[in-house]
Amino acid sequence: MEYVPDSEDWPEIQFHRYVDGDVTPTVDTLDRVELVLPTTKDTFITGPKCDTGVAPLWVALAGPTDAMRSVINWYDDILWRAQLSGVPFEQLMFSVTDPILPRHVFFEYFPKWNFEVNRNPLAFAVNEGLVTITMERFTVLVALFRLSILSGIAYPMMDFVMTGLLHKAVYDLFDPWGIARHVKVYLEIIRDGQREAMARGLDLLKDSNGGNDIRFQADDEPTA
Repeated sequence: MEYVPDSEDWPEIQFHRYVDGDVTPTVDTLDRVELVLPTTKDTFITGPKCDTGVAPLWVALAGPTDAMRSVINWYDDILWRAQLSGVPFEQLMFSVTDPILPRHVFFEYFPKWNFEVNRNPLAFAVNEGLVTITMERFTVLVALFRLSILSGIAYPMMDFVMTGLLHKAVYDLFDPWGIARHVKVYLEIIRDGQREAMARGLDLLKDSNGGNDIRFQADDEPTA
């Protein structure tokens, strides 16, 4: 369907006007489209459809901090209560990632990963069909990814997880919507910007430490 036909003397709605995002549909337009294509309005406002309803992906991708935290509540009430009780961020992350990336595998590969996607076990597992990423899990992982950036907690680990999702998984989920490339590039921009910020921060700390790499203690041997 390329348009919604005339109705009650209203002009037809040409969908192509909204393809590039330069034009935002009005509430009346959303309501008219909803009559013809149910759930369109919820998808526009909240996010893609999923097995449990509609995933709040837009909030996870670009919402404020409190809204991102609410994604955890949407995903799992027990996880939400754990967050409210002050459970460490890493524990929240592992509660979501353990079913798709067992912790012993995580810790086997994470220390030697060095941002190489071909050494990312989650990307490998998805590519081989060993695990399936649901829209629900993807959405909450995006929220945790952004929260790790804003809080400064466990970002390298969330980078490891998110990079594993930005290949076959993101295309499996979003190709049917025609937005896989958009979601992938948007998250890569966020990820790469944070990597650059961390690298600059480490350089500044190194300079202030007389040129010594502050990531290593006196008796540590830097690894390749």
